[in-house]
Amino acid sequence: MTLHRHLRAATCLVGITLNLVFWVVLLLPLLPAKAARRTRPSFRRLSNGIYRRAVRVDNALLRHVSGTPWRCEELTLDPARPHIVLANHRSWADVLIVQSAVATRGPIVKFLCKRELLYVPIFGLIILAFDFPVLRRRSRRGSDRAHRRDDDRRRVTAAAAALLDYPAAILSFAEGTRFTRAKQEALGGPYEHLLPPRPGGLAAMIEALAPGEGAIVDLTLAYPRAVSFWEFLGGMAEPVDVKWETIPIADVPPERAQEWLNDRWHRKDACLEARSL
Repeated sequence: MTLHRHLRAATCLVGITLNLVFWVVLLLPLLPAKAARRTRPSFRRLSNGIYRRAVRVDNALLRHVSGTPWRCEELTLDPARPHIVLANHRSWADVLIVQSAVATRGPIVKFLCKRELLYVPIFGLIILAFDFPVLRRRSRRGSDRAHRRDDDRRRVTAAAAALLDYPAAILSFAEGTRFTRAKQEALGGPYEHLLPPRPGGLAAMIEALAPGEGAIVDLTLAYPRAVSFWEFLGGMAEPVDVKWETIPIADVPPERAQEWLNDRWHRKDACLEARSL
């Protein structure tokens, strides 16, 4: 990267950080209203509005400061309905792109967060304010690992069930980690551009929301080449294509989540292969 690119990346990162801090400071005095049943709906409306404004500022920074391009057909989702957003995972930039695609005109996006983030000042407040589901690290011990997996599943189910009362979109990176060639070789699987998907989180979400009127939003993020997050902020990424399809949640039985995911992943892989040619 040239010095100019590094400066753009640094400026964009500082701008995104200050944008986050500014809106969290505004959100902080509103947190007591979240605890009271009578004022909770007002808190939800105000906090959701703050979330969308923060996303719009990030969009402007990425478009006009970093010059980072991505292409997505207009995606307008009903903010009054719950959604599950399913996406492949290539970069830390995925979160910014998913937020832009979904939350600009639709529901806010909730993320599955590691417990350790609760103790990071800014992120901890965001997690508490928006009720992001908090998951624990897996233990290496077999029995403890199984207990934590069950506990995580309960947390994901509870977070998805809450969408029936307070609609939002909950994001699932079904691969569980970012794609790299090294991870692909280690994990194996029939996919050229993806890691094998894990069905547990998706099945728990579907079970909590079915047979409601929500939808699964299947996003495919196609990067022409691998770039770091810093390169992305510096405008080094070639145009990233975002393809999407919506599927009614009622059309995907929880017990068939693995089979359904495998089919979606084969479709994604074919799409990414065509994009790489």
